Amino acid sequence: MAARVLTKALIFALLVFLYSPAHSQIVPEENGQLAFVLHLMDKGNYDLALLELERFAFLFPQSSGLERVSLYKGVCHLEAGRYEKARETFDEILATGKDQAILSRAMFFMAESFFRRGSLRDAEYYFNIVAEGRSEAALRQAALYRLGWTRMKENDWKEASRLLLSVEGEGVLAQSAGEISSLVAKGEELSLKDPSTAGFLAGVLPGLGHAYVGRYRDAAAALIVNALFVWAALEAFDEDHVVLAGILGFLELGWYAGNIYSAVNSAHKHNRRLQEEFRGNFMDRLRIVPLLSDGGAVGLSLSFRY
Repeated sequence: MAARVLTKALIFALLVFLYSPAHSQIVPEENGQLAFVLHLMDKGNYDLALLELERFAFLFPQSSGLERVSLYKGVCHLEAGRYEKARETFDEILATGKDQAILSRAMFFMAESFFRRGSLRDAEYYFNIVAEGRSEAALRQAALYRLGWTRMKENDWKEASRLLLSVEGEGVLAQSAGEISSLVAKGEELSLKDPSTAGFLAGVLPGLGHAYVGRYRDAAAALIVNALFVWAALEAFDEDHVVLAGILGFLELGWYAGNIYSAVNSAHKHNRRLQEEFRGNFMDRLRIVPLLSDGGAVGLSLSFRY
């Protein structure tokens, strides 16, 4: 009986000890906390990852990993499509940061935010800084790869191929960039239409510019409409209906000019469609996820499909 009472007392004392204020809050290790954040980011839970980053800053206000925390915050905003907020975060890192590895990545992610927003000139500026700077090989590879994609979006296939071919070194990124390069070069062989030629042909004969672009139904419509207005204007003139002939002639002038404009615009649309379809063969699946490597250094994981 005494042994049973003693056992219960010991269990009660142990429970009191474990749930006392000093032990009721278990503070996670820094690396474990950041590993969980990266897990959330990898799963696409960026808003939840941001909350965990705020938790990290609260739990470890003196941590040497706060620069990494800021970097991860910027990446969360970047991946969530909040490009302005991401750039604000990266700007702050670039202005106050001290870790060169983190600074290089902040520069890369800054460029990526411009790339995704469609500000290709700004993206090129920052990607070039990373590619030509003191960044490690993997980051320079990624910057050159992205520069190649930037030129692709500007339909500069030859330069895009050269940049992708310049992604040297080992790894999947370099190998795949080389494979893409040989295919991108074929963009020079696209059957593009010259807008000036389309406009000239439309001026010679309404509808001929549309036929040059391959829009035969529009070509027939343009020819018929313009021919009818010319015929109606001539008939009105022969019948001495001068005012009506003038009105019809004025309207025909509008149709004629519209036919030229439409032919030029059709050539531009034809070219854009071909270029977009060609780029569609290289579906960019580059996904940027910062990783903690041995020793706490920031790593970069790049995965993509084309």
